[in-house]
Amino acid sequence: MKKSFRILTLASLGCFLCTVPVHANTETPTDYELVVQATEKSELDYDQLKTKLFERYSSAIERMEQAENNYTSIFSGDSSIGNGSIPAGFSPWWQERVNGQINKGVPNVSTDVTSLFTRALKHSSQIRVFSDLPLIRKTTIREAEGPYDFRIFAEGRLTDLDEPVGDELRTGDSRRYEEHSKNLEYGVRKKFLTGTEVELKQNIGDFDTNSTFFNPRDQARTGTYLTISQPLLKTFGIAYNRAPIDLAGIDYSIAGEELRRNVESHLLEVSRAYWGLYLERSLLLQREQLAKKSADIYKKMQKRTGLDVPPSLLARAKSLVNAHELAAMQAEYAMLNAQSRIRALVNDPELLNASGLEMVTDQLPSNEPFDITFDNALQTTINNRPEIAQAVKHIQSAYIRLERSENELRPNLDLFFQGYVKGLEGDFEYGDAYSGQFDEGSPSYVGGIRFEFPLGNNGAQARNLRKKLEIRQLLHQLDTTVENVLLEAQVSYRELEKNYRSMVQSYQIMLSDDEEVKALLSRVDYLLANNDQYGDVLYRLMDASERLTSSEELFAKSELTYNYSLYNLQRAMGILVSTNKIVIEEETPEDGDELPVINVSKQ
Repeated sequence: MKKSFRILTLASLGCFLCTVPVHANTETPTDYELVVQATEKSELDYDQLKTKLFERYSSAIERMEQAENNYTSIFSGDSSIGNGSIPAGFSPWWQERVNGQINKGVPNVSTDVTSLFTRALKHSSQIRVFSDLPLIRKTTIREAEGPYDFRIFAEGRLTDLDEPVGDELRTGDSRRYEEHSKNLEYGVRKKFLTGTEVELKQNIGDFDTNSTFFNPRDQARTGTYLTISQPLLKTFGIAYNRAPIDLAGIDYSIAGEELRRNVESHLLEVSRAYWGLYLERSLLLQREQLAKKSADIYKKMQKRTGLDVPPSLLARAKSLVNAHELAAMQAEYAMLNAQSRIRALVNDPELLNASGLEMVTDQLPSNEPFDITFDNALQTTINNRPEIAQAVKHIQSAYIRLERSENELRPNLDLFFQGYVKGLEGDFEYGDAYSGQFDEGSPSYVGGIRFEFPLGNNGAQARNLRKKLEIRQLLHQLDTTVENVLLEAQVSYRELEKNYRSMVQSYQIMLSDDEEVKALLSRVDYLLANNDQYGDVLYRLMDASERLTSSEELFAKSELTYNYSLYNLQRAMGILVSTNKIVIEEETPEDGDELPVINVSKQ
């Protein structure tokens, strides 16, 4: 870690914006061509596509790293601002009490960031909301597979006609035509990924009329049909017909990235709430001690009223005592509110007790320097942020849609074939009619091709152009996403470094104020030993104690801000889930009546 204190500059971000996606010469592929080349060479493999697309950012990231590493702070050199460190093993006086029970009148439960993560993953209703999204998206995969299921069908029909006729050729000698028939048709259909559609059906029925030309009477009719249709150009091929399934799978994967992003954001809020509780407990102890010290000093000043403590100084001291007692009381309510915030985020019923409950913060903050480099932060961010993974997968989906639109530019050219056999017997002999369709004669068949092509083909060409524009738009969206997440990583890294330096600086301020209090205490002891007046020194001691408490509060806030910044940087780098060994697994209950769930848990 560099010793200089870096401030947020626009140089590195400007370098990035100037580099992406400007190309060096006209031979460089356009944005659309780059995506097409990447997807064709990677065959839609996500990792290869991601690697290919990220080549356009490597130069910009390298310049950002160089700009950050070569930046010289205006406070470097002879300035002491931002320099120094906190001694190893240093622990402020309130830390031991914060780590134990403060209110002995209520039950307590031990907490730390890890245990709260575990509780939140198990009980948080918000995480349950997040975890249902991938399951909802996953249903679209089965839905997309639905058209390729085997389909059984059946249709029954009953006909009874009695209608006048205008010629004798239909009935012979009757002026009304009568027809009685029944028909049952059933079978199975199947569509294949090649686009082939196959149908096998059986027809069984009977037919009878009053026509004198009808022979034989009381006919039993049967027929077995096999129909095959195969597209040869448009809608042909496994890739075209499988595209909806692949798109649903990518959409499910995008939902998984969304779940990871939401889980990281929620856990970051849990960590913020924990360190907020730790801070409020620290402030409560600091203000409680200040109130007690001020009250003790005030009692000593009361005894010296008329000697060396004028009434105005005593009144001022009393006002300070009341103010400190008020601050201590307010700090207790702030601690209770911080506990309530944790309960709202975690939703664990064990954190709620009818007799009241105190959450004891077991995990102590770290004041050690962090060991994350700026270069590593940027590289980790671009490889792990779920937003970038989502953007790449959207491009992957867009290319699949483009391939479908390319296929749809072709004419409709379909090959069809139908073969069938039929049987016919009188006296409603269904069995003989059915066997006769295979025993007598030979099968019939019909086949051919169908062609259709719209002149101009405007609809397909418009859709194809739209898909190309969408790919270009999504590539620019990827550029924007990369810029934003890298900016967030830069700011989070600098905030972490700034907060560490702030913690060191506040430690030095607290140390100086503590030395002033100790010096005034020594002065009081000296004056007491020599029977000199010390009323004014007592008031100065009260004032110095107030400043010491303020600097202790400043140190506690900076210490907790620094520790929260560590988690914030992990979230900005996209590794908060993996660093804390959190796994996301889908579970299918053994009981078929139960709905599937996604279990987000800590190993």
